[in-house]
Amino acid sequence: MGKKRVHFANGLHRGNRHLPKDTFTPLPYRRVYGRQRPSEKGRKCLHGMAICAQQTWPHNQQELPTQRGHGSNVKTLLNIIIKDLQPLNAVKGSHLARILQPSLDVPFQIRTELQNLYRDKRLEVQKAVNNTTNLTLSAELWNSSEMFYLTVSCHLINENWELKSYVLETAHLLTDHTAEKAVEQLLRISNEWNITKKTEFVVTNVNGMKKAHINGCRWTYIPCFAYTLDKVFKETIMFSDWEPLLRKCQQIVAFFHQNEKASQKLQEYRDSLHLERKELTQSSGLKWFPTLHMLKNILVLWPAIFKVFVDKRIEDLCLNENERKIVENIVAVLDILKDVTEKVGKEGFSPISNIIPLVQMLQERLRNLMMMENRIAKKLSEKCDYHIGSIKQNLWFRVCTALDPRYKTRVLRDAGIEDVTAEIRRHIRGETHTYDIESEESVWQKYWKLTGISGNTLEFWKTKEEFQKLATVARKYLTVVSTSIPMERVHQPHTSQIVNRRNCLEPENLNMILFLNSNH
Repeated sequence: MGKKRVHFANGLHRGNRHLPKDTFTPLPYRRVYGRQRPSEKGRKCLHGMAICAQQTWPHNQQELPTQRGHGSNVKTLLNIIIKDLQPLNAVKGSHLARILQPSLDVPFQIRTELQNLYRDKRLEVQKAVNNTTNLTLSAELWNSSEMFYLTVSCHLINENWELKSYVLETAHLLTDHTAEKAVEQLLRISNEWNITKKTEFVVTNVNGMKKAHINGCRWTYIPCFAYTLDKVFKETIMFSDWEPLLRKCQQIVAFFHQNEKASQKLQEYRDSLHLERKELTQSSGLKWFPTLHMLKNILVLWPAIFKVFVDKRIEDLCLNENERKIVENIVAVLDILKDVTEKVGKEGFSPISNIIPLVQMLQERLRNLMMMENRIAKKLSEKCDYHIGSIKQNLWFRVCTALDPRYKTRVLRDAGIEDVTAEIRRHIRGETHTYDIESEESVWQKYWKLTGISGNTLEFWKTKEEFQKLATVARKYLTVVSTSIPMERVHQPHTSQIVNRRNCLEPENLNMILFLNSNH
């Protein structure tokens, strides 16, 4: 029986599958979020990626006050722009702009108000930063088309023992995204905010920043944990024979996304077979979480997918029994990564104090899969050993873990903890300018013997007055966060909305809008 010819949107699906081994297949079609017609800015800025700058505003237009003067309307419009990360050019011709007098220069008024709002909020953030003695910086490198940006944030624990995070600036690196350029911009930003001497740790997703370190800074660079897990998964797949299988799974999803009749038939078979009401989702690269989501849904819907392929005589996209077994093994491994990252935190930023126990849990569960002859688990475990296997030997991680009462026993029960206790005592003496060995030992022994501690770590240090000296050290170390991006972006199966929309912002407004959006 002849194979029915299937027409796809690009050459990849016409048999041109021989790609370089060090590359991975991009999305074979344009993914569009939402049904609105994109603005001209939205068309230009992404070059075939997700379209996000929209002419139709997502808010209820009737809510806009029309009786309170033009200044109030401009502020309302600006608040929507900031909240939804819309480019200023998107307001031209919009319903909200037409409410104002046509003779007014709406973009000019909005930009003027944007500058005023940015200046006021910057003073507010500067005050919060000035009131702390220790903080941590995070640096996220990202790109929009061919332009690269570095978003720098700071993290601190305030007087109420709350972990606060503020975006300081998004620097435009143009096409020079080297580690040297990133360090140069990071130092400039820290100097402008007058926090260079307050900073000791920098959490980043930029490779090579430690080697590019500028003399005079006493910063310790810590890799972003979420970025490290993505790197571990990427290297596991790229240096194996499983990459073509993932590419094939991408092609399966692309087939149904581009063929409306096949997609409708898939839903009919899904319902008739009483399968879970899942939708096929695309993974556009080698990030582990979108890949997990894609593969899980393919497995759930496979009986329905297979029926559609039989109907349409599609043979080259069918997964054989061995391929499905490999997909199941990949899913089993990635489910472990999902559990680990969820324990790091589900939103915002979290201290690195639980990373040592989570890495131990990750390795233990991978070993269990290896005993079940899961080759992917073995390969991933090897990459984990290479990138984060020695994390327990890192003094900074061990001290931070020791100062979290929930996990302190993970390091304090080990032999050879003298370096941890010595480091903590050194900081106590530096903070209090006193030297009482007997008192220090008494406090330390009392803390060490505490058991059954659970709940919020920062709340523990806030309420335990008997550990006041230890608390000064804990405040410093617990400001060190585990990721350079908020955890809610780690747990999104698609490219997050903030990532899609920030790519559409005009370069001259991008820093101000992202600053106000993040520090709302």
